[in-house]
Amino acid sequence: MNPENCEGTLAVPLGKALNSIQCIRDRVRDQALEAMSQDMTNLNLASSKPPQPSLQDGEKLVVSVLNSIQALSEVYDRLHKSQGVTLRRQVRDATVEVLDGVLQLVEVIISSPLQSLTQEQITSTRGVWSACDRFARLPKGKQKQIRQNSADQNVDQLH
Repeated sequence: MNPENCEGTLAVPLGKALNSIQCIRDRVRDQALEAMSQDMTNLNLASSKPPQPSLQDGEKLVVSVLNSIQALSEVYDRLHKSQGVTLRRQVRDATVEVLDGVLQLVEVIISSPLQSLTQEQITSTRGVWSACDRFARLPKGKQKQIRQNSADQNVDQLH
């Protein structure tokens, strides 16, 4: 395609596509956080009282947790460098914080006897929830500003 043709035909649709993709990414992030919180709660509850889940049910819970972790990590992996170093660092740090909380909770679950929820399990679960909440509250204003700058740069490059 001739670059001269891009000016009128692709600049606007690509700008709209960029905004749509970013909205989808944000929705995926929010869904990943919600799924992570729910999965960790389910895992914690399933491991805290008899009878323990069957091996098949336990594997389903673990696969669900791992899928949530993968979805959350993809939010960072897919964040393009053009979005800015500061935002990427904040998303990376928030992702690591959530994963640290998940690791701590899993370690607590493994070491806790099968009984009612221990205080340590409750505290660790709250830690995961808090980390997910902090992730969800990353500066939205800054994200919108970076997105707009990125969209403007992309459209300018097409002109």
